[in-house]
Amino acid sequence: MSKRLWMVLIAALVLAACGAPAATPSPTAVPTTPATAEATAQPTAAPTSEATAQPTAAPTAEATPATSELRQITLAMSYIPNIQFAPYYVAAAKGYYAEAGLEVIFDYNFENDVVTRVGAWPESKVEFATASGTSTLLARQSGLPVKTVMTLYQQFPVVFFAKSTTGLQSVQDLKGKTVGIPGRFGESLYALMAILYANQLDESVMTVQEIGFTQAQSVLEDNVQVGIGYGMNEPVLLRQQGVEVDVLRVADVYDLASNGIVVSEALIEQDPELVRAFMLASLRGLADTLADPDAAFTLSLNYIPEAQLGDVELQRQVLTESLPYWTSAQTETEGLGFTNLETWVKTEEFMRAANLLTQPVEVSSAFTNEFIK
Repeated sequence: MSKRLWMVLIAALVLAACGAPAATPSPTAVPTTPATAEATAQPTAAPTSEATAQPTAAPTAEATPATSELRQITLAMSYIPNIQFAPYYVAAAKGYYAEAGLEVIFDYNFENDVVTRVGAWPESKVEFATASGTSTLLARQSGLPVKTVMTLYQQFPVVFFAKSTTGLQSVQDLKGKTVGIPGRFGESLYALMAILYANQLDESVMTVQEIGFTQAQSVLEDNVQVGIGYGMNEPVLLRQQGVEVDVLRVADVYDLASNGIVVSEALIEQDPELVRAFMLASLRGLADTLADPDAAFTLSLNYIPEAQLGDVELQRQVLTESLPYWTSAQTETEGLGFTNLETWVKTEEFMRAANLLTQPVEVSSAFTNEFIK
Protein backbone atom coordinates (compact mmCIF):
# COMPACT_ATOMS: atom_id res chain seq x y z
CA MET A 1 0.00 0.00 0.00
CA SER A 2 1.38 3.45 -0.89
CA LYS A 3 2.35 5.85 1.86
CA ARG A 4 -0.24 8.37 0.64
CA LEU A 5 -3.03 5.79 0.67
CA TRP A 6 -2.06 4.71 4.16
CA MET A 7 -2.12 8.31 5.43
CA VAL A 8 -5.49 8.99 3.79
CA LEU A 9 -6.96 5.91 5.42
CA ILE A 10 -5.54 6.90 8.77
CA ALA A 11 -7.18 10.30 8.30
CA ALA A 12 -10.55 8.52 8.36
CA LEU A 13 -10.17 8.19 12.10
CA VAL A 14 -10.51 11.94 12.50
CA LEU A 15 -13.35 12.60 10.09
CA ALA A 16 -17.07 12.83 10.70
CA ALA A 17 -17.76 10.51 13.60
CA CYS A 18 -21.15 11.89 14.71
CA GLY A 19 -21.19 10.05 17.98
CA ALA A 20 -18.11 7.85 17.83
CA PRO A 21 -15.66 8.16 20.74
CA ALA A 22 -13.45 11.20 20.44
CA ALA A 23 -9.82 10.64 19.61
CA THR A 24 -8.46 13.26 21.97
CA PRO A 25 -6.72 11.92 25.07
CA SER A 26 -8.32 14.52 27.33
CA PRO A 27 -10.92 17.30 27.10
CA THR A 28 -9.94 20.29 24.98
CA ALA A 29 -11.71 23.58 25.59
CA VAL A 30 -11.10 26.76 23.61
CA PRO A 31 -12.90 30.12 23.41
CA THR A 32 -14.40 30.79 20.01
CA THR A 33 -15.39 34.41 19.64
CA PRO A 34 -14.12 35.89 16.36
CA ALA A 35 -11.43 37.81 18.23
CA THR A 36 -9.97 34.59 19.63
CA ALA A 37 -10.50 32.18 16.75
CA GLU A 38 -6.76 31.81 16.13
CA ALA A 39 -6.40 30.27 19.57
CA THR A 40 -8.34 27.23 18.38
CA ALA A 41 -5.56 26.22 16.02
CA GLN A 42 -3.45 24.71 18.80
CA PRO A 43 -2.79 21.10 17.77
CA THR A 44 -3.77 18.18 19.96
CA ALA A 45 -2.64 14.60 19.50
CA ALA A 46 -3.74 13.36 16.09
CA PRO A 47 -2.33 11.47 13.10
CA THR A 48 -0.26 13.57 10.71
CA SER A 49 -0.72 13.70 6.96
CA GLU A 50 1.28 14.58 3.89
CA ALA A 51 -1.49 17.00 2.91
CA THR A 52 -2.08 19.79 5.42
CA ALA A 53 -3.21 23.39 5.18
CA GLN A 54 -2.26 26.56 7.03
CA PRO A 55 -5.26 28.05 8.83
CA THR A 56 -6.33 31.33 7.29
CA ALA A 57 -6.39 34.52 9.32
CA ALA A 58 -9.17 34.59 11.87
CA PRO A 59 -12.14 36.70 10.76
CA THR A 60 -12.93 39.87 12.63
CA ALA A 61 -16.25 41.41 13.56
CA GLU A 62 -16.16 45.21 13.74
CA ALA A 63 -19.45 45.73 15.56
CA THR A 64 -19.32 42.95 18.16
CA PRO A 65 -19.23 43.64 21.91
CA ALA A 66 -15.93 43.38 23.74
CA THR A 67 -15.20 39.91 25.06
CA SER A 68 -15.56 41.13 28.66
CA GLU A 69 -19.19 42.04 27.91
CA LEU A 70 -20.06 38.61 26.56
CA ARG A 71 -21.59 35.79 28.55
CA GLN A 72 -19.30 32.78 28.41
CA ILE A 73 -21.03 29.45 27.76
CA THR A 74 -19.80 25.98 26.79
CA LEU A 75 -20.75 23.79 23.83
CA ALA A 76 -19.50 20.27 24.62
CA MET A 77 -18.77 18.50 21.34
CA SER A 78 -18.71 14.73 21.01
CA TYR A 79 -15.59 14.50 18.85
CA ILE A 80 -12.29 16.22 18.09
CA PRO A 81 -12.23 19.54 16.14
CA ASN A 82 -13.70 18.55 12.79
CA ILE A 83 -15.41 19.88 9.68
CA GLN A 84 -18.67 18.20 10.77
CA PHE A 85 -19.04 21.11 13.23
CA ALA A 86 -18.86 23.72 10.46
CA PRO A 87 -22.23 25.40 11.28
CA TYR A 88 -21.03 26.21 14.80
CA TYR A 89 -17.63 27.38 13.58
CA VAL A 90 -19.32 29.66 11.05
CA ALA A 91 -21.61 31.10 13.72
CA ALA A 92 -18.54 31.90 15.81
CA ALA A 93 -16.41 33.22 12.95
CA LYS A 94 -19.12 35.52 11.62
CA GLY A 95 -19.84 36.95 15.06
CA TYR A 96 -23.36 35.55 15.38
CA TYR A 97 -22.70 34.31 18.90
CA ALA A 98 -21.13 37.63 19.85
CA GLU A 99 -24.13 39.50 18.45
CA ALA A 100 -26.27 37.37 20.77
CA GLY A 101 -24.04 38.43 23.67
CA LEU A 102 -22.29 35.06 23.91
CA GLU A 103 -18.73 33.80 23.96
CA VAL A 104 -18.93 30.09 23.15
CA ILE A 105 -16.29 27.67 24.40
CA PHE A 106 -15.92 24.58 22.20
CA ASP A 107 -15.12 21.68 24.53
CA TYR A 108 -14.27 18.36 22.84
CA ASN A 109 -14.87 15.01 24.56
CA PHE A 110 -16.81 11.71 24.42
CA GLU A 111 -20.55 11.63 23.60
CA ASN A 112 -21.60 9.82 26.77
CA ASP A 113 -19.50 12.29 28.76
CA VAL A 114 -20.93 15.43 27.13
CA VAL A 115 -24.51 14.27 27.70
CA THR A 116 -23.79 13.56 31.36
CA ARG A 117 -22.14 16.95 31.79
CA VAL A 118 -24.93 18.91 30.13
CA GLY A 119 -27.44 17.03 32.28
CA ALA A 120 -25.55 18.16 35.38
CA TRP A 121 -25.93 21.88 34.62
CA PRO A 122 -25.48 24.26 36.43
CA GLU A 123 -22.88 22.44 38.53
CA SER A 124 -21.06 21.23 35.40
CA LYS A 125 -21.08 24.69 33.76
CA VAL A 126 -21.83 23.00 30.44
CA GLU A 127 -24.91 24.56 28.86
CA PHE A 128 -25.05 22.80 25.48
CA ALA A 129 -23.80 19.56 23.90
CA THR A 130 -23.83 17.85 20.52
CA ALA A 131 -25.37 14.38 20.81
CA SER A 132 -27.65 11.96 18.99
CA GLY A 133 -31.32 11.40 19.61
CA THR A 134 -30.52 7.84 20.70
CA SER A 135 -28.22 9.26 23.39
CA THR A 136 -30.98 11.57 24.59
CA LEU A 137 -33.42 8.67 24.92
CA LEU A 138 -30.86 6.54 26.77
CA ALA A 139 -30.07 9.43 29.10
CA ARG A 140 -33.72 10.06 29.91
CA GLN A 141 -34.26 6.39 30.65
CA SER A 142 -31.46 6.71 33.21
CA GLY A 143 -33.15 9.69 34.81
CA LEU A 144 -30.86 12.32 33.31
CA PRO A 145 -33.05 15.38 32.57
CA VAL A 146 -31.82 16.34 29.09
CA LYS A 147 -33.73 17.36 26.00
CA THR A 148 -32.87 17.80 22.31
CA VAL A 149 -33.59 21.37 21.18
CA MET A 150 -32.30 21.13 17.61
CA THR A 151 -31.64 18.32 15.13
CA LEU A 152 -28.74 18.93 12.75
CA TYR A 153 -28.79 15.59 10.93
CA GLN A 154 -32.23 15.28 9.37
CA GLN A 155 -31.35 11.80 8.11
CA PHE A 156 -29.47 9.13 10.03
CA PRO A 157 -25.98 9.33 8.48
CA VAL A 158 -24.72 5.76 8.98
CA VAL A 159 -24.47 3.58 5.86
CA PHE A 160 -23.43 0.13 4.71
CA PHE A 161 -20.90 0.35 1.89
CA ALA A 162 -19.08 -2.06 -0.41
CA LYS A 163 -17.16 -2.20 -3.64
CA SER A 164 -19.59 -2.09 -6.55
CA THR A 165 -18.43 -5.55 -7.58
CA THR A 166 -19.93 -6.90 -4.34
CA GLY A 167 -23.48 -6.10 -5.43
CA LEU A 168 -24.95 -4.16 -2.48
CA GLN A 169 -28.36 -2.80 -3.44
CA SER A 170 -30.65 -3.86 -0.60
CA VAL A 171 -30.67 -5.37 2.88
CA GLN A 172 -31.20 -8.77 1.30
CA ASP A 173 -27.78 -8.43 -0.34
CA LEU A 174 -26.17 -8.52 3.12
CA LYS A 175 -27.09 -12.17 3.51
CA GLY A 176 -24.01 -14.37 3.47
CA LYS A 177 -21.66 -11.36 3.50
CA THR A 178 -18.90 -10.53 5.96
CA VAL A 179 -19.77 -7.15 7.51
CA GLY A 180 -17.16 -5.05 9.32
CA ILE A 181 -18.21 -2.90 12.27
CA PRO A 182 -15.98 -0.74 14.51
CA GLY A 183 -17.32 -2.51 17.59
CA ARG A 184 -20.50 -3.33 19.43
CA PHE A 185 -21.22 0.21 20.54
CA GLY A 186 -22.59 3.48 19.27
CA GLU A 187 -24.44 4.46 16.12
CA SER A 188 -22.84 1.78 13.92
CA LEU A 189 -24.23 -0.94 16.16
CA TYR A 190 -27.65 0.74 16.20
CA ALA A 191 -27.53 0.88 12.40
CA LEU A 192 -26.92 -2.86 12.18
CA MET A 193 -29.64 -3.65 14.69
CA ALA A 194 -32.12 -1.29 13.01
CA ILE A 195 -31.87 -2.81 9.54
CA LEU A 196 -32.23 -6.30 11.00
CA TYR A 197 -35.23 -5.15 13.04
CA ALA A 198 -36.87 -3.48 10.03
CA ASN A 199 -36.51 -6.63 7.92
CA GLN A 200 -37.20 -9.17 10.68
CA LEU A 201 -33.79 -10.75 10.18
CA ASP A 202 -31.39 -12.37 12.62
CA GLU A 203 -27.72 -11.42 12.70
CA SER A 204 -26.90 -15.00 11.79
CA VAL A 205 -27.72 -14.24 8.14
CA MET A 206 -24.35 -12.49 7.90
CA THR A 207 -20.92 -12.70 9.52
CA VAL A 208 -20.21 -9.63 11.64
CA GLN A 209 -16.57 -8.80 12.41
CA GLU A 210 -15.37 -6.14 14.85
CA ILE A 211 -12.58 -4.33 13.01
CA GLY A 212 -12.11 -1.06 14.91
CA PHE A 213 -12.12 2.18 12.95
CA THR A 214 -10.58 0.59 9.84
CA GLN A 215 -13.74 0.19 7.78
CA ALA A 216 -12.50 1.83 4.57
CA GLN A 217 -9.16 0.03 4.65
CA SER A 218 -10.80 -3.30 5.43
CA VAL A 219 -13.18 -3.02 2.47
CA LEU A 220 -10.39 -1.78 0.21
CA GLU A 221 -8.18 -4.76 1.05
CA ASP A 222 -11.11 -7.23 0.90
CA ASN A 223 -10.74 -8.17 4.56
CA VAL A 224 -14.52 -7.68 4.78
CA GLN A 225 -17.04 -7.42 1.96
CA VAL A 226 -19.19 -4.72 3.55
CA GLY A 227 -18.35 -1.96 6.01
CA ILE A 228 -20.52 0.14 8.31
CA GLY A 229 -19.57 3.81 8.51
CA TYR A 230 -20.77 7.32 7.78
CA GLY A 231 -22.10 8.38 4.41
CA MET A 232 -19.82 11.42 4.27
CA ASN A 233 -16.73 9.52 5.40
CA GLU A 234 -15.68 6.00 4.34
CA PRO A 235 -17.38 5.96 0.90
CA VAL A 236 -15.74 9.32 0.17
CA LEU A 237 -12.35 7.91 1.13
CA LEU A 238 -12.72 4.95 -1.20
CA ARG A 239 -14.01 6.98 -4.13
CA GLN A 240 -11.06 9.32 -3.74
CA GLN A 241 -8.87 6.27 -4.35
CA GLY A 242 -10.74 5.46 -7.56
CA VAL A 243 -12.85 2.66 -6.04
CA GLU A 244 -16.46 2.41 -7.22
CA VAL A 245 -18.69 2.06 -4.16
CA ASP A 246 -22.30 1.07 -3.56
CA VAL A 247 -23.99 2.54 -0.50
CA LEU A 248 -27.03 1.32 1.42
CA ARG A 249 -28.35 4.18 3.58
CA VAL A 250 -29.81 3.12 6.91
CA ALA A 251 -32.09 6.18 6.73
CA ASP A 252 -33.77 4.65 3.67
CA VAL A 253 -34.42 1.42 5.55
CA TYR A 254 -35.23 2.57 9.08
CA ASP A 255 -34.47 6.18 9.94
CA LEU A 256 -33.27 6.95 13.49
CA ALA A 257 -33.12 10.14 15.57
CA SER A 258 -29.78 11.73 14.82
CA ASN A 259 -27.27 14.28 16.07
CA GLY A 260 -28.24 17.74 17.27
CA ILE A 261 -28.04 20.04 20.29
CA VAL A 262 -28.96 18.79 23.77
CA VAL A 263 -29.55 20.88 26.92
CA SER A 264 -30.76 20.23 30.43
CA GLU A 265 -34.39 20.76 31.36
CA ALA A 266 -33.16 22.96 34.18
CA LEU A 267 -31.56 25.39 31.74
CA ILE A 268 -34.71 25.49 29.62
CA GLU A 269 -36.76 26.30 32.70
CA GLN A 270 -34.40 28.83 34.25
CA ASP A 271 -33.03 30.62 31.19
CA PRO A 272 -35.05 29.92 28.03
CA GLU A 273 -33.80 33.13 26.41
CA LEU A 274 -30.22 31.87 26.59
CA VAL A 275 -31.27 28.67 24.84
CA ARG A 276 -33.11 30.66 22.18
CA ALA A 277 -30.21 33.06 21.60
CA PHE A 278 -27.69 30.24 21.20
CA MET A 279 -29.97 28.24 18.94
CA LEU A 280 -30.85 31.10 16.60
CA ALA A 281 -27.18 32.07 16.25
CA SER A 282 -26.26 28.44 15.53
CA LEU A 283 -29.02 28.14 12.93
CA ARG A 284 -27.70 31.27 11.20
CA GLY A 285 -24.36 29.47 10.99
CA LEU A 286 -26.08 26.41 9.55
CA ALA A 287 -27.96 28.48 6.96
CA ASP A 288 -24.75 30.20 5.86
CA THR A 289 -22.93 26.86 5.62
CA LEU A 290 -25.63 25.46 3.35
CA ALA A 291 -25.71 28.64 1.25
CA ASP A 292 -21.94 28.92 0.75
CA PRO A 293 -20.07 25.71 1.64
CA ASP A 294 -16.77 26.98 0.24
CA ALA A 295 -16.78 30.03 2.50
CA ALA A 296 -17.87 27.88 5.43
CA PHE A 297 -15.02 25.48 4.79
CA THR A 298 -12.47 28.28 4.75
CA LEU A 299 -13.82 29.78 7.97
CA SER A 300 -13.88 26.37 9.66
CA LEU A 301 -10.17 25.83 9.07
CA ASN A 302 -9.51 28.44 11.77
CA TYR A 303 -11.01 26.07 14.33
CA ILE A 304 -9.38 22.81 13.27
CA PRO A 305 -5.72 22.31 14.34
CA GLU A 306 -3.45 21.80 11.36
CA ALA A 307 -2.31 18.46 12.76
CA GLN A 308 -5.90 17.18 12.57
CA LEU A 309 -6.72 18.42 9.08
CA GLY A 310 -5.24 15.44 7.27
CA ASP A 311 -6.08 15.62 3.56
CA VAL A 312 -7.67 19.06 3.20
CA GLU A 313 -9.45 18.31 -0.07
CA LEU A 314 -10.84 15.16 1.48
CA GLN A 315 -12.24 17.22 4.35
CA ARG A 316 -13.77 19.62 1.84
CA GLN A 317 -15.53 16.67 0.23
CA VAL A 318 -16.67 15.45 3.65
CA LEU A 319 -18.39 18.81 4.18
CA THR A 320 -19.97 18.64 0.72
CA GLU A 321 -21.31 15.14 1.40
CA SER A 322 -22.63 16.22 4.82
CA LEU A 323 -24.86 19.01 3.50
CA PRO A 324 -27.74 16.82 2.21
CA TYR A 325 -28.02 15.19 5.63
CA TRP A 326 -28.70 18.57 7.27
CA THR A 327 -31.87 19.33 5.33
CA SER A 328 -35.14 17.58 4.55
CA ALA A 329 -38.52 18.31 3.03
CA GLN A 330 -39.73 19.25 6.50
CA THR A 331 -36.97 21.78 7.14
CA GLU A 332 -38.25 23.69 4.11
CA THR A 333 -41.57 24.26 5.89
CA GLU A 334 -40.68 23.89 9.57
CA GLY A 335 -37.24 25.48 9.52
CA LEU A 336 -33.67 24.26 9.88
CA GLY A 337 -33.03 22.23 13.01
CA PHE A 338 -36.51 20.72 13.06
CA THR A 339 -37.00 17.55 15.11
CA ASN A 340 -39.42 15.02 13.64
CA LEU A 341 -41.80 13.36 16.13
CA GLU A 342 -42.47 10.38 13.87
CA THR A 343 -38.75 9.59 13.59
CA TRP A 344 -38.34 9.76 17.36
CA VAL A 345 -41.36 7.52 17.97
CA LYS A 346 -39.92 4.93 15.57
CA THR A 347 -36.50 5.23 17.24
CA GLU A 348 -37.94 4.65 20.70
CA GLU A 349 -39.95 1.66 19.47
CA PHE A 350 -36.87 0.11 17.87
CA MET A 351 -34.68 0.74 20.91
CA ARG A 352 -37.19 -1.01 23.18
CA ALA A 353 -37.53 -3.94 20.78
CA ALA A 354 -33.72 -4.24 20.67
CA ASN A 355 -33.49 -4.02 24.49
CA LEU A 356 -31.43 -0.86 24.23
CA LEU A 357 -34.18 0.72 26.30
CA THR A 358 -35.46 -1.42 29.15
CA GLN A 359 -38.63 0.63 29.61
CA PRO A 360 -40.71 3.08 27.59
CA VAL A 361 -39.47 6.68 27.31
CA GLU A 362 -41.97 9.48 26.77
CA VAL A 363 -40.82 10.76 23.38
CA SER A 364 -42.80 14.01 23.44
CA SER A 365 -40.81 15.11 26.49
CA ALA A 366 -37.43 14.19 25.00
CA PHE A 367 -37.26 17.05 22.49
CA THR A 368 -38.77 20.42 21.63
CA ASN A 369 -38.96 22.63 18.54
CA GLU A 370 -39.77 25.81 20.44
CA PHE A 371 -36.28 27.32 20.10
CA ILE A 372 -35.65 27.00 16.37
CA LYS A 373 -37.83 29.93 15.29
